Amino acid sequence: GADADAGTEDPDEIIGRRIIVTGDVNGGYLRTCISNEAGKFRRLLGTMSPPDDDDEAEIYVEGKRKMIDGFIRWCEKGDKTIGLSQRLTVKEVTDEEATGLYDGFYVRTGRQD
Repeated sequence: GADADAGTEDPDEIIGRRIIVTGDVNGGYLRTCISNEAGKFRRLLGTMSPPDDDDEAEIYVEGKRKMIDGFIRWCEKGDKTIGLSQRLTVKEVTDEEATGLYDGFYVRTGRQD
């Protein structure tokens, strides 16, 4: 891999990120927005944890560094970019190794009881 100390990050390097988000994360509208932003617009791969009774969710994405950085910025501006008074706050971002296991970005938009 590239020398991490070089300080030159390749924008096209394939990386992974785990993003913990809080807010209206169980709503179908917010989940659809996240799915479109990550999968359709930024061509990221990964998944979002299924809806539960918590107001916290985990998003795992992998793809080009510049696309992931942009997606994280979009999430951080969530309240403004999503609209409909949806709340989305980034609580934590963790570096991960890209797994190469995903062929798309998968979000369950509803509960499966």
